[in-house]
Amino acid sequence: MAHSHRQTWLTRQQRRHASPFFLLLDRSFGFRVLIAAILSFALLSLVNRFDNCHGADPRENCLTSNFLDVISIGNVESFSIVTAGFVYIIEAGRRKEKEHHEQLTLLLAQQETGVKYSLGRIRAIEDLSSDGIWQDDFDLHGTNLEGLRIPFSRWRGGNFANTVLRKANLRGSDLKGANFKEADLTGADLSGSDLTQANFTRAILTNADLSGAILTGTVFQDADLRGSNIDQSLAALNDRP
Repeated sequence: MAHSHRQTWLTRQQRRHASPFFLLLDRSFGFRVLIAAILSFALLSLVNRFDNCHGADPRENCLTSNFLDVISIGNVESFSIVTAGFVYIIEAGRRKEKEHHEQLTLLLAQQETGVKYSLGRIRAIEDLSSDGIWQDDFDLHGTNLEGLRIPFSRWRGGNFANTVLRKANLRGSDLKGANFKEADLTGADLSGSDLTQANFTRAILTNADLSGAILTGTVFQDADLRGSNIDQSLAALNDRP
């Protein structure tokens, strides 16, 4: 599947966690501050060298002058601000993890309360998918996800029964064992997707694109396949009483 080779935020984080340096960076706030201070010192040193050597009155031996000038009393404010900026940048991954947690909490809360349509839900699913955060067996039945765009994602065993997925982009996704019973997939793009043992019983697939999809054991009983781009012999077989 194409999505297995796709670089996502999650795959990058997994590589980071394999490194002792980045593992310590993620776990220790003090270490992050130390690294930020070192980066801040290096940056301000470069600025200091440039100012000494290229200013209106260049100093003699400007390249070898005292680097500790950077952390003089006059530069404390600048040093603190730049260090805080680097800490903020270094902690981007932790903020992203918190965002993912909030998005998953939103999805669960809206499903529990029976919310049918929510733009926030759609954006949360799209953001999680693009970052490689895929939830097998996730329950999204009976919701309105029209226009959802989650190409090359993975939602194995997901429950999309009675879900509105009109014009959704599910291209190249891993949807093995997913339940699309009575779902509305009018005009949806499922090309290249793995639909092994997926259930499309009584689903609406009018004008849907299933070209190149893996359909091993896929159930299309009483599904509406009019105008869909699908292997004609398979469509004929499933149309038989």
